[in-house]
Amino acid sequence: MTGELREAYLAVAAATVLLERMSAGCAHPAIRQARRSGEDALDLAGDAEQQLRDGVGRLRADAGNESPVTIGGLVTALDTVRDQLGAAATRIGQFPARITTAGQQLLDADRPGLVDETVADQWQRAAEQLGLMAESLTTAVAALAAYTGGLSGAEPATA
Repeated sequence: MTGELREAYLAVAAATVLLERMSAGCAHPAIRQARRSGEDALDLAGDAEQQLRDGVGRLRADAGNESPVTIGGLVTALDTVRDQLGAAATRIGQFPARITTAGQQLLDADRPGLVDETVADQWQRAAEQLGLMAESLTTAVAALAAYTGGLSGAEPATA
């Protein structure tokens, strides 16, 4: 999952760098919005990766404790990870539509040249990757919920 996040991050970073280069000095509202949206997407991707890393670090630290892990402690830790992943999925899930809108606004500006189409295509790919990332996170949340529900006895155990 972190590999997909990095791929999405790199795609958005490349698109934003290209946008910065090609639109230097441009004050058009659509371009400014596109820049902000790209920067927001990078910030969120970085935040999501940090949350994932923090969750994995907590699980590793918890696994290294000398005291035995109880089922309740495991469920609590996994619920924390699930909540973090859910929050990341929600935040990142909002960005594909915003990036797509920014790309459409760029195309609607009807500037001559192929740069706008190239940038809009890159942004669309980035939006698709972020959408896939949000779906992956949502799947992870559902899997953890089912697993912890089975551990705690709240739901039938899954295989």
